[in-house]
Amino acid sequence: MDWSRFGLDRQPFRPAVDPDSYFPSPSHEAALAAVAGAFARRDSAVLLDGPTGCGKSLVSRKWLEHLLADVPRVVVPSARAAAPSELLQAVLFDLGKPYQGLTEQELRLAVTECLLTAATDSGYPTVLVLDEAQHLGPVALEELRLLGNLETRRGGALFTVLVGHPSLRERLRGPGCEAVAQRIGARAAVDLLNASESAAYLNHQLRAAGGDPEAVFEADALTLIAGACHGVPRVLNRAAALALELAAAGGAGVVDVEAALESLDRLDLEPVDSDEPADAAEPVLLLHPGKVAEAKQVEATDGPASMNRATHKRTA
Repeated sequence: MDWSRFGLDRQPFRPAVDPDSYFPSPSHEAALAAVAGAFARRDSAVLLDGPTGCGKSLVSRKWLEHLLADVPRVVVPSARAAAPSELLQAVLFDLGKPYQGLTEQELRLAVTECLLTAATDSGYPTVLVLDEAQHLGPVALEELRLLGNLETRRGGALFTVLVGHPSLRERLRGPGCEAVAQRIGARAAVDLLNASESAAYLNHQLRAAGGDPEAVFEADALTLIAGACHGVPRVLNRAAALALELAAAGGAGVVDVEAALESLDRLDLEPVDSDEPADAAEPVLLLHPGKVAEAKQVEATDGPASMNRATHKRTA
């Protein structure tokens, strides 16, 4: 599709996790600050939960961009681990280490060596982001707790970010999970957007793609989509992207109400009436106290030069 017909540089509503299109709603910003604060305090773990499609994964990836380059990290996009061996294999795979044909104890020793070596060399714990963490089995969660006990002279060797559905929070409140729950230093919830935030979200994505929102969407069309998607960013992306495609297929240079209604119909979404204004101002991205504290700590120990290192790019 030729996005330039709408004055856009690229596809504005991407289905994949895209930190460059991060929308700083109050809920997302609060969750981001909570994760940053937990890391600055050197907590063992933090829980980041919320409804499906609300942007939990995006918050965790955006936070990773805030980290200094020296901080080692592991990202497991789908933490479907019932047994400890499955979790340990996923960690070793992301680290580019051998993970096949090893016993559970050999896997555990390999992960332990990686974590302790990284903590000793960098001075930071390895950040382990576990997405879809509600699928972790009880013994896999217990394995995480044990890995959280690893320490060097500078502190813990592992900082875990559990990203999952609210059902995980409920599980951690139940019997048998007390020891794991006690390791979690902060619990942050990402909420769905309201109608005003939904409209601002759509405008934000269009601006991030180089476009002028008023020249791409008619105001009524944008209001329709913002209200029908019930504040779910993933659904907002799908509906707005389809509306753009329908408008382009019809030879239009702007998304009108007809294209918006057709998009909602194809996605089985019902237009809703809203008394809430849909032209809210864009939220302002705030500095996070955890990042500021981390930068000050590094400046005190290594000098100002360490604060200017390039953002870490993880290799597959």
